[in-house]
Amino acid sequence: MKQYLYIIIMCVTILLFASCGPQYDAEDLVENFMEQNMREEMKPSAIRFTDIDSTTFVNDSVIISLRHQARRAQRYRPDVKYAPDQPFKKLIVTRVTYRVEDQEYNDTYYLDMDLTRVVAYKEN
Repeated sequence: MKQYLYIIIMCVTILLFASCGPQYDAEDLVENFMEQNMREEMKPSAIRFTDIDSTTFVNDSVIISLRHQARRAQRYRPDVKYAPDQPFKKLIVTRVTYRVEDQEYNDTYYLDMDLTRVVAYKEN
C-alpha cells in the first residue's frame, strides 16, 4: 500500500513541475519584452500574470490592427519588434497587471505557440 501512495505522490509531483514550464517561459518572455520595449521613463514593478491560455480568435487582420494601435501606445516605444509576419492559427494569450509609480496598468500579450516571440500586445 505504501508503494502505491509513494508512486502516486511522485507522479503528481512530476506533473506539477511539468505544468509550470510553459507559464514560466511565457512570463519570462513578456518581462523581457517589457524591459526592451517600454519607454525609458517607465519602470514596471509588482508584475502579476494571469495563467496562459490559447486562442484561435485572433487572426492576421486583428494582429495587424493591434500592431497599428501599438504605434500610438503611451507606455511603449513606437518601434517595437515583433515575431516575423506569418500566418498564426493559434496563439498563447496572457494578461499582465503591473504598477508604474502609483498607477496600475493592464496589458494583454499574444505570443507564438513556441513561446519564443511576442506577436502583438494591447494596452488595456
